[in-house]
Amino acid sequence: MVNAAKIAAGEIQDHMPVVGSDGRPFGTVDHVQGDYIKLTRSDPASGGEHRYIPSSTVAGLDGGVVRLSMPAERMQQACLSEAEVQERISRGPDAGAPFGEPKQDGPHGSRAHAHGGPKGQREHGTSGQAPGPGGQLSFGADNKLT
Repeated sequence: MVNAAKIAAGEIQDHMPVVGSDGRPFGTVDHVQGDYIKLTRSDPASGGEHRYIPSSTVAGLDGGVVRLSMPAERMQQACLSEAEVQERISRGPDAGAPFGEPKQDGPHGSRAHAHGGPKGQREHGTSGQAPGPGGQLSFGADNKLT
């Protein structure tokens, strides 16, 4: 992903083509506006209106082309209108995820979901100690000196 500092530094330029992860054309950059990329309304898929995509959906810049992290068809469903962007901006940065999903307070990520706990916590609270009585090494040898 392209980080926000690089986008703010102007690496995404006006009139750059935007393509989905599948390589299909998606639009043309009108300009970067905060956390969103405003696309021109002259593209055939725009319906004559500006569309906005969250800058978090940019996977990278490839030879003067903005490459998105999802296929063009899926991105079409994730586009925001000008009214939607203004509403999100007015609600503030803590209003939720980029596509309106509820904000997660608990575990996140596929591994956290699978294990049911926040990242960085051990499931059973042990610090890598082998199961069994204390003072015994994991391969069964006695840890006491005789």
